[in-house]
Order: sequence, then C-alpha cells, then structure tokens
Amino acid sequence: MADQLQEMLQKIYDEGLNKAKAEAEKILEAAKQQSQKTITDAETEAEKIIANAKQQAGELDKKLHSDLKMAAQQALSALKNKVVSAVMVESVDKQSTSTLNDTAFMQKLILEVLGKWSPQSSLVLTVPENKQKELDGWMKDAVKSMFSGQLKVDFSPVMKNGITIAPADGTYKLSFTDEDFANFFKSYLRPKAVQILFGE
Repeated sequence: MADQLQEMLQKIYDEGLNKAKAEAEKILEAAKQQSQKTITDAETEAEKIIANAKQQAGELDKKLHSDLKMAAQQALSALKNKVVSAVMVESVDKQSTSTLNDTAFMQKLILEVLGKWSPQSSLVLTVPENKQKELDGWMKDAVKSMFSGQLKVDFSPVMKNGITIAPADGTYKLSFTDEDFANFFKSYLRPKAVQILFGE
C-alpha cells in the first residue's frame, strides 16, 4: 500500500509538474509573443519617426535652399543698383552740377526758359544766392527789361544750383536744378548703364 501511495503521489506530482511546465511554457510563449509585438511596434514607430524626420529635413532643406537663393538674388540686385547708382553719381550728378555752376550756361538757361513766357507775365524767378554777384547786374540789363517790371528775382540761400520759375500767384513751379537734370537723365541712362555693366 505504501508503494501505491508512493506511486499515486509520484503520479500527482508528475501531473502537477507537467501542468506547471505546460503553463510555464504557455506564459513564456505569450511573453515571447508580447515581447516580439512590442519590438515590432517599436520598430514600426521608429521607422515612422525616421520617415517623418527625413520628410521634415527635406522640406527644411528645400525652404532653406529657396530662401538662400532669394537672399542671393536680392543681394545681387542691391549690389547692381549700388554699382549703377555709383556710376550715375560719377557721370550724371557731377556733370549736372558742373554744368549748372557755369555762369554762361545759367544765363542761357534763364533766357531760354523766360523766352517761353509772355512779356506781360508776372513771374518769380529763384536763383541760388551764391550766384547773386555774377547774375545780379546781368538780370537787371538782360532779363528784367524783357518783362516790363513784372519779373521778381529771388536769391535763395538753400538752392545750390539751377533755377526755379513760377507765376507770381504761386499756382505751380517749374524747377531746373542739378537734381532735376540728374534725375531726368538718370531715368533714361539707367537701363542703358545696366545693359552695359551687366549685359541685361
């Protein structure tokens, strides 16, 4: 009987052990599957993150490239404008100032402009104050007599070169200064200067 009992205990023990082993294998298999799923999910998520990062990096690279290209074009355009402006200053501004500093040219300009008005017109002619000594006597002899005393001559301390002329009522003013001439010529010369300097 002790042998039977021993046998029975051994059988129960073996069955329990087998069940425990089977359960442990099931738990282990489930853990392996869960572990594999976690690894697969993590790899999938990592791939998504990497793909997203690559896409964002590509978009950033395109935007940066586009911004750099635009900045380079703007810088080149600004540089070209400065070069053209420097050429214009050197050629047009200095020449305009030099020409309007010439007393003989000023006298011709005044006669030419005033010659287009009726002698009965009531006008105000403004000339730079620094030309008063050179032009005052000549104005009295050559110009004022043309307008029967209807011409008023002002010598302006602010005007540097050229002349302005306006009706006495001040409704408008025509300006013939070095800046006016320079701006007038620049508007025509600028496109040609760009073409000569840059082949555009």
